[in-house]
Order: sequence, then structure tokens, then C-alpha cells
Amino acid sequence: MNDLDFVLKRIDPWVEKYICAGPSALDPLEVVGVGVWMLEAEVNNGGFDQYYFNSAGDLALQTVEALKAIGAGNTASLLSAANAEFPGSVPPVNRAERQEALGRIRETVRFASLEAEFYRYEEDLLTLLASYLRAHAGDG
Repeated sequence: MNDLDFVLKRIDPWVEKYICAGPSALDPLEVVGVGVWMLEAEVNNGGFDQYYFNSAGDLALQTVEALKAIGAGNTASLLSAANAEFPGSVPPVNRAERQEALGRIRETVRFASLEAEFYRYEEDLLTLLASYLRAHAGDG
């Protein structure tokens, strides 16, 4: 089974759980899968602004650690830098509060330069995530 099919099969129920019950319903392995998957999907689709605006941003802080866990240190640094653009260097976990904060900082943040680095794809997040999930197949 290729990496994409493996990851999708593994995380589809986790994403559904996340959508229905929120981030607190996820166990640590599920946070890694959902966090990394949603980060890549949202940033590729609409940049960091979209990532934080949508529910994926609820996991912004945990996803930094998830990226480190799968071996994506460069991407973890990019997300940390994006997180630091928020007041207090922490994006609000609450989506409505995060959207409000995003509206206040949108004109001054450096998301464009961080996105340019992200789009260089120095780390293959899908391959790293698949390897991590395969190594933890018995977890969660």
C-alpha cells in the first residue's frame, strides 16, 4: 500500500472524530496524524491564514510537537514562527478568538515568507507521517 493510501486509511476515522468531537477527543497518536495532515492540507490550499482561520488551527501548538515527532524539524520551525506572529506568540486555541486575533494581525504578519519556505517542500510530510504511523501501528 502506498504512503497516501496508508495515511488516508489510518487517519480518516481520526479526522471524523476531530470534526465531530474536537481536539480533546484525540489521543496523542491521532493528534500527530490529524495535526500534520491538516496543516499540510490547509497551508497548501490557502496558506497559513487559512490554516489558522479554520478548525485545523485548533491544533497549531500540538502540531509543532507532532512535526518534531515525525522528523520534520524544519516544518516545525516554520509553524513555530507562524504561531509566534500572534499576540503573546501563541495562537488562541478557541477558533473564534483565533479568527478575531487573525483579523487584527493579518496586515502585519509574515505568513507570505513562511509559506514560501513551506512550499519548498524540504521535508516530505506524507512520507514522514506514513513512516511514523507505520512504526506506531499498534498504538492508539
